[in-house]
Amino acid sequence: MVVLDNLIAEERILRLKKTGLNEYEARAYLSLVGLREATAREILEAGRIPQGRIYDVLRNLATKGYVEIQGGSPTYYRAVDPTDVIRSLGQEHTRMLGELMDTLKDLHVEAPPTYPVWVISNETAIANRVFALLKTVNRELIVYSNNPTFFRLFADELHRARKHCNLFIIVDDPKRFPFRGLEFRQANEEFLQIINDFTIDGVVYRSLFSMIIDGRESFDVMTINGKRMGIVTKLPIIHYIMRRWLSHIHLLDDTPA
Repeated sequence: MVVLDNLIAEERILRLKKTGLNEYEARAYLSLVGLREATAREILEAGRIPQGRIYDVLRNLATKGYVEIQGGSPTYYRAVDPTDVIRSLGQEHTRMLGELMDTLKDLHVEAPPTYPVWVISNETAIANRVFALLKTVNRELIVYSNNPTFFRLFADELHRARKHCNLFIIVDDPKRFPFRGLEFRQANEEFLQIINDFTIDGVVYRSLFSMIIDGRESFDVMTINGKRMGIVTKLPIIHYIMRRWLSHIHLLDDTPA
């Protein structure tokens, strides 16, 4: 008689439960894969399934396409080949995702107006926001970074952006940014004095990466007491003042964006 090994079975049971089976259904199918063909009693003994539940469990498995039933006295049950089960699950999952995509495409929600300034604290969301904004640039992109590791994430996208917009990249030290095909401008002392670490009411702010897109939106990535945050700003006056100041200290051309 096949009895499920406790360590291996628990891992496999958890995986099968993720496909929509319950505990006893997973145990029954695993037992039947090992037995190949068996009676209900053999399956319940191998999978440690309560006798009062075994027939309902096997009927559910047959309905879901995991088990074939061969009538007779006694009735025998055969496991559908796992490869066929997985293929069927994949096809069903793809179909469901397609239906979901069609549903979402047709969905329209009137969104309330957004605030001109808001904060993103999730690191994946911060990176995704940078990528999304880089795809919207039309005329001018101003970037500042003092962190080559974070900058590296977006180097390829910046390289593409420079082909269709005016790209200005300001860094604390160009030697620390070994990225070919990009032109880096050395930040001067006046700029660094303002942009470097600063403390307000005991909170330490450290800028990592900033950009202004077409003079209409900015995104600043910084750490606040060691926690990374992204700050979105849609205040035109802020972008205008920043650009004029950068032109004043000769880090940008003195031409309005």
